[in-house]
Amino acid sequence: MDQEKQSVKNEAPVYDTPYLGRHIIAEFFQADFDALNEPEDLCKAMEQAAIDSGATILSSHKHFFKPHGVSCVVIIQESNLSIHTWPEFGYAAADFFTCGDTVNPWKSFESLKKYLKAKRSNCMELQRGSTQLLENPALLNSMMHSAIRTCDNEDTDANEYFRVRLPKGKVAIQAVELNDLLDQTVTTIAEPLVNTKSPFQKIVIAKNKWWGKTMWVDDVLNVCERDEFVYHEMIVHVPMMVHPNPTRVLIIGGGDGGSAREVLKHPNLEKFVMIDIDEVIVNECRKHMPEISNGAFEDPRMELIIGDGIEYVKNAKDGSFDIIIVDSTDPLPDSVGEVLFTKDFYKNCHRVLAPNGCISTLALCPMRDDADSYKRSMLNIQSAFTKEKSWVYLVPTDSYNGQTSFSLCFKGDVHPEKIDKSRVKAFGAQNKLRYYNHGIHHSSFCLPNYIKDMVF
Repeated sequence: MDQEKQSVKNEAPVYDTPYLGRHIIAEFFQADFDALNEPEDLCKAMEQAAIDSGATILSSHKHFFKPHGVSCVVIIQESNLSIHTWPEFGYAAADFFTCGDTVNPWKSFESLKKYLKAKRSNCMELQRGSTQLLENPALLNSMMHSAIRTCDNEDTDANEYFRVRLPKGKVAIQAVELNDLLDQTVTTIAEPLVNTKSPFQKIVIAKNKWWGKTMWVDDVLNVCERDEFVYHEMIVHVPMMVHPNPTRVLIIGGGDGGSAREVLKHPNLEKFVMIDIDEVIVNECRKHMPEISNGAFEDPRMELIIGDGIEYVKNAKDGSFDIIIVDSTDPLPDSVGEVLFTKDFYKNCHRVLAPNGCISTLALCPMRDDADSYKRSMLNIQSAFTKEKSWVYLVPTDSYNGQTSFSLCFKGDVHPEKIDKSRVKAFGAQNKLRYYNHGIHHSSFCLPNYIKDMVF
């Protein structure tokens, strides 16, 4: 194990909020029948697991359920370990709860998994007893709680990374979910590059070994180098290929420059405007994440405006753009991006689009956001474009909750299912697109039933 991941007993957690105890909730599958069904041996194995963690045993108790099954509890000075088994199913459920910082419950987990000969496991660590909540219980309804989860036969030593002293030059960045019901944070260990506040939002940019340079906006993951090409190719090329010959393009938002990079791959541009309200994001992304924009900000074909996209569309002439791309934050209540997803905004977008014009906008994460938010967002856009010309398409994003979606609306005679296959193929080959192609275009509009029920 490398130095960064070494287990340490006396180090403080990396979390901003310290906790009194650590609680591992574990399941073991395809375990050995005899190991699960011998009370004396299982109790000794539990005691050994406690010792392996560095705990001090005070007492233990076991009970055998004829003909199959054992329950065992080991009381330790630092709390307790417990297990109940179903030998007939090769299954056991166990808890490892330890207080203080002198023991390592993951060592207990590994010790017991080895004894049970379990082929698969599923476990989660919870931090219990927040000292902030103990001192101020009124915070209970406003705090997010952290969990570290590992499944199957993952190397649980990796979980120690979340408990060790941070490597030199690294910070633990916690991103929160916009859906309060999830009550969840995600921690990323990264090298900080930017930590600032603009007049509109908090901005953090940091470099992670796996995700590359990553930006969080108001503590929500916004974009990362590793998979941004999926998002940007889909939000741009789907509408651009639906339109037979787009020459005038407007991007609202998109301060990282990824959408602009993709628009500039189209050769027939006559007018290209990008407007973003937050100059700080634009400047910081140009400086610290230039790989995403790839020279887009220096391209003379693009007119960059720092300003209000809503006002720009409101004052734009009728039929002045072929394509509008709304690359903003999530359209959720009380979020920065909410104002870009109103009925009035969409009506102005419809007016500004020329015949056969198309608009693509960030929608929502289907598995993260509730049906009411989805329906409200779609009803707003359908009020301007009609239900028949307002579509949803799906995009996989590993870093952004696994999947997100876009809205595509169109005017005139164009249709998302009627695109020129040879044009798409030639464009993809010429520009070496990494995700978008003719098949992806069509398949992305195939929606699972639960999303159809949410949005239509």
